[in-house]
Amino acid sequence: MSDRTPHEHQDARAAPKHETQVLTSDELIVYEAIATLRGPIDIGGLTGTTGLEEDTVRAAIDRLTALEMVETGERGTRIGPNDWDVRGAR
Repeated sequence: MSDRTPHEHQDARAAPKHETQVLTSDELIVYEAIATLRGPIDIGGLTGTTGLEEDTVRAAIDRLTALEMVETGERGTRIGPNDWDVRGAR
């Protein structure tokens, strides 16, 4: 049983991971670009695709990585594990 009351405000640090509702508009733009392209994409590709400034893209990737929504590797950033992807589409 929870100690929370029905209308108690949830701490921002406890925000659920993998939920696009917690993203800013810039973070959502970057996330959607990565999800649409499916494969790894680098910062330059994301700035060109999204039209956002490099610093904005980097900040969005940092937040998306912290939320475990994307993974960053040598070849760039790609979508992280999720439960909405089409089976076998990777």
